[in-house]
Amino acid sequence: MHSRRARTDMKKHAKGFTLVEIAIVLVIVGLLLGGLLMPLSTQIENTRRNDTEKSLEELKQAIIGFALVNGRLPCPDKTDGGGQGPANDGQEDRNPGTGVCVSVEGNFPWVTLGTVELDSWGNRYRYRVTGSFADGIDGTGCGTATPGVSFELCSVGDMTIVNEAGGRNVATNIPAIILSVGKNGLNAASNNEIENTNTNSVFVDHVYTDNADPMTNPQGVIDDLIVWVSPNILFNRMVAAGRLP
Repeated sequence: MHSRRARTDMKKHAKGFTLVEIAIVLVIVGLLLGGLLMPLSTQIENTRRNDTEKSLEELKQAIIGFALVNGRLPCPDKTDGGGQGPANDGQEDRNPGTGVCVSVEGNFPWVTLGTVELDSWGNRYRYRVTGSFADGIDGTGCGTATPGVSFELCSVGDMTIVNEAGGRNVATNIPAIILSVGKNGLNAASNNEIENTNTNSVFVDHVYTDNADPMTNPQGVIDDLIVWVSPNILFNRMVAAGRLP
């Protein structure tokens, strides 16, 4: 009799403890999930940024390779309907009569160069070039032109890289840049991102931040990634290949 009652009490306690344990487990799981969601999203974002940075470097090398073969930098793929040929088709757009770029800024010409079209967020890479480095005219008027090459060792690019909008120069006289507009695409969220999409010749290379609090981060969100072609590296490669004297 005593033994039967003891077993009954144990079953009651077991049921009670099981419900409590389940509740505790659910609370713990909820806390763990809440704590892991942010690191997981951060990890995914970091992976995408790393992959895009690698792609940008490959695109930069493709531009230099194109110059070695063709004696000029490629023109952008235009993003509107004006000028020669269709827009957004991945082909560089040049005026067949003059050899001048239809536009100095647009999409990266991924079809012409045989590279990837999109960054890790599904956005097309942007590209801007100094027109005199990409036209079909030998030299840029600063010295003796080399036949078949649209720029010279004395040629100067027209782009400037700064560390933030209105900030100090990071690089000057740049002939070409390639830009990923990041996770938020062309929806510029700060003056830094506006500077990268306002079609002028100044671009921002700024550390990534998703902090939108104006009190702690007055510069605002910036997730753009940018690389540029150093004129000195370009000239060095052209000389080494025998394309420039």
